[in-house]
Amino acid sequence: MVISFFQKRLKDISIARKLYFTVGIMALLVTIELCTLWFAISTLTSVRAFVNGEGLWSKAQKDAVYSLQIYAHSHNEKDYKDFRDFLKVPFGDNRTRLELLKPKPDLQIARQGFIDGRNEPVDVDGMISLLRRFYRVSYLSKVIVIWGQAEQTMEQLIAISDKLHAMILSKTVSQDDIDKELAKAELINRKLTKLEDDFSFTLGEGSRWLENIVLRLLLTLSLTIGSTSILITISVSRSIEKGIKAIIDGATLIGKGSLETRVKVYSRDEIGMLARSFNQMIETLEHNMRNIHELKEAEEKLKKEKERAEASEKTKQLFLAKMSHEIRTPMNAILGFARLLEESLETKEQQEYIHIIIKSGDDLLVILNDILDFSRMEAGKIVFENIPFNLRDIIHTTILMMEPKSKQKGVDLKCYIDERVPEMVIGDAVRLNQILLNLVSNAIKFTEKGEIKISVTFVEENTDNISLAFSVKDTGIGIPLDKQEKIFESFEQATNDTARKFGGSGLGLSIVKQLVKLQNGEIFLNSKPGFGSDFQFNLTFLKSTDKTSITVPVQTEILIQKGKGINILVVEDNMINQMLVIKVLKKQGFKTDVAENGLIALEKHCNSNFDIILMDLQMPEMDGYEATRKIRELETDKKDIPIIAMSAHTFKGEYEHCIEIGMNDFISKPFDTKELYEKIHKLVIKKEGSLTPSSS
Repeated sequence: MVISFFQKRLKDISIARKLYFTVGIMALLVTIELCTLWFAISTLTSVRAFVNGEGLWSKAQKDAVYSLQIYAHSHNEKDYKDFRDFLKVPFGDNRTRLELLKPKPDLQIARQGFIDGRNEPVDVDGMISLLRRFYRVSYLSKVIVIWGQAEQTMEQLIAISDKLHAMILSKTVSQDDIDKELAKAELINRKLTKLEDDFSFTLGEGSRWLENIVLRLLLTLSLTIGSTSILITISVSRSIEKGIKAIIDGATLIGKGSLETRVKVYSRDEIGMLARSFNQMIETLEHNMRNIHELKEAEEKLKKEKERAEASEKTKQLFLAKMSHEIRTPMNAILGFARLLEESLETKEQQEYIHIIIKSGDDLLVILNDILDFSRMEAGKIVFENIPFNLRDIIHTTILMMEPKSKQKGVDLKCYIDERVPEMVIGDAVRLNQILLNLVSNAIKFTEKGEIKISVTFVEENTDNISLAFSVKDTGIGIPLDKQEKIFESFEQATNDTARKFGGSGLGLSIVKQLVKLQNGEIFLNSKPGFGSDFQFNLTFLKSTDKTSITVPVQTEILIQKGKGINILVVEDNMINQMLVIKVLKKQGFKTDVAENGLIALEKHCNSNFDIILMDLQMPEMDGYEATRKIRELETDKKDIPIIAMSAHTFKGEYEHCIEIGMNDFISKPFDTKELYEKIHKLVIKKEGSLTPSSS
């Protein structure tokens, strides 16, 4: 009945909508499968966390009993204190269990209980969700019962320890009496060991049961997706085929002179419209057959209608032939060769054209990156780092990156840093740089003359933290008061005229607000139309004891001079990207060699001398990850060669994964040539600044 309903509905919609419907159904089913897979992975992760938590509970219990045994013979209060300290883990877990048994549990208390039980904070919410969602499942309910029994048994152990403690403090009890109490504690310890084993076995059975359910569910969903796609495809194709075949058969009969033939109309889509038009054409032709003149006119009209039908069909085929393709890889070639071409053009008109291409490409990348960051924040997947960095270097880097754009518009870019602001702080330098770049870029966009000033001032500090206030102030067009809250919303700008005149996706300020908020900061705006805008935000950093200053990136002119003599192996399977990277490197005096995949790269590295390797990640035969592992496993000095990953992938965690497997740095495509030079020299130049190029 449902299939019949859909078939009837599909007949009455256009071909384009049929395709949209088919793709939509497939996307929905795939989304459901992915959500199911995500849920399964999250649940299994929580089960793993429970297994780890049980291990912590068991270890703490065993350590506590051991400390109690030592105390029974040493009578040292430190040993008894160790016994109580070890019990903090079971106590914390027990608080969570008791809180979750309540009709309306306080989840904050439950979280703190698991954290006190030394469980990983990132796993705590998943463990709580597992208990609340699946407590009716037999395996988990049994686990909870065993858990409760263990806590009750633990209370018996605590009672014995209290009695033992009192006996020792009284100093009137013999060691034999103490040993008798200790023997009782050992019996309880054996009971706890049995309960711990039962807990682990039951949790393991539940995990295997859950894995079996997930596998069956995923298999069912996969079969559903496959069968649904086949059924929908067959239904749509048959519908189209039936209409076209009817028209073809009708045209064949008409060609044989059977003018009484009429084509059956099966649907209301373009094929049905064509069938109705075809029937009307036949009626017209039949009517005009009464005389030769009318017959010629009808034949001419038939010819025109046929040509129109063929053109329409050709258009549909071209429409169906369009496919989506990757963006970053071709954009790397577009921007890379455009920048190379920019340096060779002589006429002002040609330079203006190439500037437009580069700017449009850069704008597209900004929009893509903004949308990617925005989606990550929406999903809650932004992770902030806490590493020492030089705050003044971040400000200086922002100015270096934005100064060309400000000079192009004739706007001065200034900076003020309070002398009380420390050199080094601990926080996320990348996200701070992203906030400043967004704000300064926004200020340059809306400032036609005057200046833009970046300020950093001291707010307050305590033993561990320091709070700083950042400001990006411009002399631009300003923002009306009633629009100042709206501009922080996604895809919003102050006015429609602003959007048309200055462009932009409307995501930059929204991302800035989210990044500040996620770091427990606040952002403010003071603005008046015609007098400019002042974006201010506060952030708190950890204090750093590291006084080492991070070196400001090497100037491009110096890099150009030092490029000569450095031998680089470029590992890239895409011929266009090979050509681009080689031209960029050779233009600065670098020696280069090419390998189409990781296998060839490994062979060339072993047989030649290179100073550094630029490694693509996705390649046939052997990818960049495996090639890096093989190089790091070499038993010669060649295993220590610097490797920079080059990839169009910008997913969160890609950089960390590359560093983890042994790469030294990462640069994304499309790459900035200055950034590439800086990374190469950072890894090749010795501490004193001299080069040690290899002889090829």
